[in-house]
Amino acid sequence: VFRSRKPFDPVKLEDFLSGVIQVYGPDLLRYKGVLFMKGSDRLTVFQGVHMMMGADAGRKWQPGEKPSSKMVFIGRNLPRETILSGLEQCLA
Repeated sequence: VFRSRKPFDPVKLEDFLSGVIQVYGPDLLRYKGVLFMKGSDRLTVFQGVHMMMGADAGRKWQPGEKPSSKMVFIGRNLPRETILSGLEQCLA
């Protein structure tokens, strides 16, 4: 599980996740989350299975709601620290 109150840089995040999927796709059983993306007033809903990944714009962040991201990765033999530190580097 990865959590952050800082927004993601969309380009960095897409590049990083594409690389993770290329290398670990067969072992990524399921991954999903709600993301806070830089420059967007809407949450982003993210999900995938193995090497298939997608994201859609969700509802607007509500007044008083603190935007944040939460991602969950379910898989076999995934390099936890590599994924977590890579996600940290994708924050804006």
